[in-house]
Amino acid sequence: MSAIRCAEGQADLERCVEIFNAVDPAHPIALGDMEEARGRFLLADGGYAYVADSSLANWQYTMVRVRPDARRRGEGTALLRAAADEARQSGKAGMVGRVDCEDTGSRAWAGVVGFEETRQDVELLRQLQPGDGEIADGIVPLSAERLADAYAVEVECVPDVPATVPMVADPFELWRERTERKAVVFVALEDGGVVGLVTLEHLHGTPQRLEHGLTAVLRSHRGRGIATKLKSAAIAWAAANGYRELITFTDTTNVAMRKVNVRLGFVETLGPIVVERSL
Repeated sequence: MSAIRCAEGQADLERCVEIFNAVDPAHPIALGDMEEARGRFLLADGGYAYVADSSLANWQYTMVRVRPDARRRGEGTALLRAAADEARQSGKAGMVGRVDCEDTGSRAWAGVVGFEETRQDVELLRQLQPGDGEIADGIVPLSAERLADAYAVEVECVPDVPATVPMVADPFELWRERTERKAVVFVALEDGGVVGLVTLEHLHGTPQRLEHGLTAVLRSHRGRGIATKLKSAAIAWAAANGYRELITFTDTTNVAMRKVNVRLGFVETLGPIVVERSL
């Protein structure tokens, strides 16, 4: 087994892309996805560990991926050990990751190395046709002068995302940098103020598809159909710009948002399982 080192440069990231696509061919990625990642890649011959700050307060997001033909040689365990060392050095309380619900081998391995299955997502996919969706009055693209108001919505709503440890929003500058890279962000306005937002994100490995990211509405404005209008605007924008699919993920317990997605034409299947390990 080779020594583990930090990935550096395009060639190393391309190796990570190859490993990812060998592990999860149903959701292929491309170099651009790796280049936009905000974490670090710990690389071995047949696998890598991706580590980054998690939305869970003071936890490390950790994903270990080893090519199927390189498993059962101790490489995944060594990568996890290196990732755990990084988490401890950064003072993290634990590590959180995701495992394909149908990958029984990886789920069993995660249990052996101390992870607990805590939650599960559903994957929702929507096919797009020209003319789908609608951009209603009061739903507009995010502009520079509304960044601070949109961030305030993010800060209020992120802790409401179902999780075993409360989630927190990114610091403003990091959030703004990531927002600028998204395909589009729509905001909902009321009396000139931002009361909700929705994001669409590029998926470089599947350029015909966008990921439907966070949909957030201020607590004081929920139950008024604002989330539906935001999502419908995202559908309309994606369809008008030639995309053929939208994909999104949400926790199985988020029944209200799941119902909104299904009403708008998304089709559900069981998605990844969230695994967590305290340090």
